Amino acid sequence: MMRPRNMVIVVTVLALLGAVVGYLLAGSDPATVRGVVGTEKATFFADPRVREAFEKHGLRLEIEARGSREMATADALAGHDFGFPASAQAAGPVARARPASGTYEPFGSPLAVATFTSIVDLLAQEGAARRGGAGHWVLDLAAYLDLAGRDLRWDQIAGNVAYPARRDVLVTTTHPSYSGSAAGYAWLAATHLGPDGLDRVAKLFTDQGGLERSTGDPFERYLTQGLNFAPLVLAYEAQYIGAAAAGTLPDGATLMYLSPTLLSTHTVVAFTERGDEVGELLTTDPTLRSLAAEHGYRTGTAADFATVLDRLAGAGTSLPAQLPEAAPPPDPVAFEAMLTALDQRLRQ
Repeated sequence: MMRPRNMVIVVTVLALLGAVVGYLLAGSDPATVRGVVGTEKATFFADPRVREAFEKHGLRLEIEARGSREMATADALAGHDFGFPASAQAAGPVARARPASGTYEPFGSPLAVATFTSIVDLLAQEGAARRGGAGHWVLDLAAYLDLAGRDLRWDQIAGNVAYPARRDVLVTTTHPSYSGSAAGYAWLAATHLGPDGLDRVAKLFTDQGGLERSTGDPFERYLTQGLNFAPLVLAYEAQYIGAAAAGTLPDGATLMYLSPTLLSTHTVVAFTERGDEVGELLTTDPTLRSLAAEHGYRTGTAADFATVLDRLAGAGTSLPAQLPEAAPPPDPVAFEAMLTALDQRLRQ
C-alpha cells in the first residue's frame, strides 16, 4: 500500500502536469483552417460569435467566398481544407474536382424571391402570386413562366403605378453555370417546361443581360438599391432572414416562395482532417447550430428555427415552418446534363 507521504507526492505531480497541459492548451494558437464557401454564407462565417465558437475548438477559419459552382475547379480548391457550396448538386462537381475525405450536410435553405409588397400585389393581380397557409407569399412558377413566355412588361400591367418600368417581368438571377441558386431555378423551370422547353429556360437568363456569378452580389444590391436595382431577385430564404435580423431590408420588402421550390442542402466537402472537423462541428455543435438558425438556415433542430420564425412573426414577417410545396431533389446525372445543355445555349 502507498504511504501517505508518497501519495501526496504523486497527487502533487499529477496536479502540476495537469496545470502545465492546461497552460499549453490555453496558450497555444488555434489551428488555421481554410475554406471556400458560397457567397450567401459569407455573413455567417464573418459573425464574431461563429468565429469564437470555432476557436473554442482550436480552429481559426480563413474563408474565401465564391459562386457554388464556380468553386468546382482544382485551382479554386487548391490550398483549402474544405469547400462549402450551397447545394448537394453543387457538391458533386466539387468532390470530382478534388477527392473528398468526407461530406456533411449541416443545414439547408429553400430558393425564394426577394421582392416588395407593391410588386407582389401586381403579380397577384396577374394570377402569379398568392398567400400560403402560414400567411407567407407564394410565386406560382407555372403562372410566372407564362407571364415571362409572353414577354409581359411591368408597364403593360393595368393600373400599375407602383413600378411602371419598361422592363420584362423577370426574376433577376445569377449565372446557372457558376451559381447554385440559378442552377436550381433553371432546374425547376426546365422540369415544368419539359424536354422541349430548354430554349425558353435559356431565354429567362439571356433576357436579363449581364449575369452575376454568385448569389451574394444581386442580393446585396437588392438590399442597398431596392427597386432601383430589380423588383424580383432570386435568393435563399436564409439571406432574407439574416437581413431581417440585421435590420437591413429595404422599405416594403417581402419574400415569395417559389411553388414548387427547391430545398438547397448546403454541403461541406472536406479535403483534410481539419476540414472534416469543420463539417463535424457545423453538424453537431449546439452553439454553431443555433447560430446557423439565427442566420436563417434550417438545421435538423426544429426548435432553433421555430424561435427565429417566432421572432420574425413578432416583427410582422410571417414565414412557414414547413415547405409543403418543395420539389424532390434533382437526379444528379439529369441535373448536370440539363446544365451542360443550358450552358451551350447561353454561350451561343
